[in-house]
Amino acid sequence: MQSPEAAPNSPVERVTDLLKSAAKPMSFAQLRKATRLTDAGLKAALESAQEQSRIFRWPDSRRSQYFWSKSAEDSAQESLLTLASNEALSRSALSTRAASQIPGFSRSAMDRIVGNLLASHELVSVPAFTAGKLLMRAGTAAPYRTAARTFIEAKFRKAGLSTDGLFDHPAAVASPAPPADLAQLILERVRSLEPITGVPVTTQRLRQALPDLTKQQFDAASLELRKRREVSLSLHHDPHNLPQADRDLLIDGRDGNYYVAIAIR
Repeated sequence: MQSPEAAPNSPVERVTDLLKSAAKPMSFAQLRKATRLTDAGLKAALESAQEQSRIFRWPDSRRSQYFWSKSAEDSAQESLLTLASNEALSRSALSTRAASQIPGFSRSAMDRIVGNLLASHELVSVPAFTAGKLLMRAGTAAPYRTAARTFIEAKFRKAGLSTDGLFDHPAAVASPAPPADLAQLILERVRSLEPITGVPVTTQRLRQALPDLTKQQFDAASLELRKRREVSLSLHHDPHNLPQADRDLLIDGRDGNYYVAIAIR
């Protein structure tokens, strides 16, 4: 027999569904208005849903209690990693920026999570361009490149020099496209391993079927096939926690992303 708490349209279900669909944490007052529950009824539903880890209480903000379907800790990590994927920032700036996005989270609380992400190597520390260190997400280069460009451009302008063409890349140094025969070889081997369109073949299995290709050749030819829209690549969502040997089996997208499988389009 179904328990009252799990019954459709029960207070627990109403609160859980509401917070799952919410774009951000909701206060107790907002939940009471939306669910039309009494204070006691809403409190009981929230406590029951929290015990089941279906919702999470967030840090109080301006004397208000907040709740959401995603924990504050997970959201804080997500905010930090998103910022660090786009910009190389000092630890203080990263903590402050992320804390401003998470209701009720202090900069010191965010800094503690930054420390955890550094310890797990999801964030890395790199030299700044004057003094100190900058933090960015592991496996990315674009944030540091942008920071370097901004620094160099500022120096040129301070010297009264134009920055026009400063970062133009001569065509002569552009990376050549992989030989068409390598891309075609990969395409044919994917078809032989999995002839059904849209069904992926893992990169590990495909590399084993093409032992004579170097990683650089394999990755370049796979990316060329995607560029030509002949294949689709499956994104690996947590490559930076893999040992280097396992990460080398993936396709390096050269933009901080790694891909774990390839499928015919």
